[in-house]
Order: sequence, then C-alpha cells, then structure tokens
Amino acid sequence: MHEDVARRIASRVHAGQGDRFGDPVVEHVARVAAAVPLDARATAWLHDVPERSATTAEELRAEGLTVPELDALELLTRDPTECYELYALRIANAGGEAGRLARLVKLADLDDHLARGDAPPEAPPYAWARRRIAVAQARQLEAEHAAI
Repeated sequence: MHEDVARRIASRVHAGQGDRFGDPVVEHVARVAAAVPLDARATAWLHDVPERSATTAEELRAEGLTVPELDALELLTRDPTECYELYALRIANAGGEAGRLARLVKLADLDDHLARGDAPPEAPPYAWARRRIAVAQARQLEAEHAAI
C-alpha cells in the first residue's frame, strides 16, 4: 500500500482518539511511521487501526494493502485474551516478510512508548518486549547474512 493511502486511513480512523495520556493517537502513529524504513511505513501508519476501529482486512486490501502488510498487521494486533508477553514473543518469532515488517513497526512503537518515560504501573512491560523483539530481529538478520 502506498504510504499516503495508509496515512489517510489512519488519520480518518484515529481522528479524535486519545491515548492513555490524552494525546492524539495519530501523533503516536506518525512518529512510529517516521521511525521505520519506507517499505514498513504503510504498516506503521495502520498498526493501531485494527485494535481501534471496525476497519476490516477486506477494506484495507481494497485500498491496496499487500498480503505481507496485512499479515504483519495481524501479528501486530493483540487479541484481548492474549497476555502481552505472549503477544510480544509471537511478533519476535514470526517468520517471513510479515514477521520482518511487524518487528520493525513494533520496535518503533515500543521506542515511542518508552520515550514517554511516564507509563503508569499497569502499562505493559514495554522494555521487556523491546529487548525480546530486538534480539529476535538481530538473530534473523544474522541468519540472513550467513545464508548469503
């Protein structure tokens, strides 16, 4: 999907939405998108859309979202019954292009959350998740380089 299309969708979906601090969600999403490589930007713009709207996978596909981008969004979407640690490990260990995209976006997402520095006690273990995902990403890159 083209980044501009993803930005438009995210801006529409997140209009008026605030995070736990009362800040606009779209500002967080924009910071995450700015922190990832170009090929991950559409996924980054959309990373909170499935959890914060009724937008369907079919609607996103109709707008041009690719299968790997959609699969990455599915990885990035936490089921309400899933504990945060298992969610982070699912992203860390995901294979293929979808796993690569999801790790890039989730690391940027976690960095943005951690940069706040004022997360409430009930916030998920962001630093723990970031370490696990970063280690998995580094191992994946090492494996790819060793295969070349």
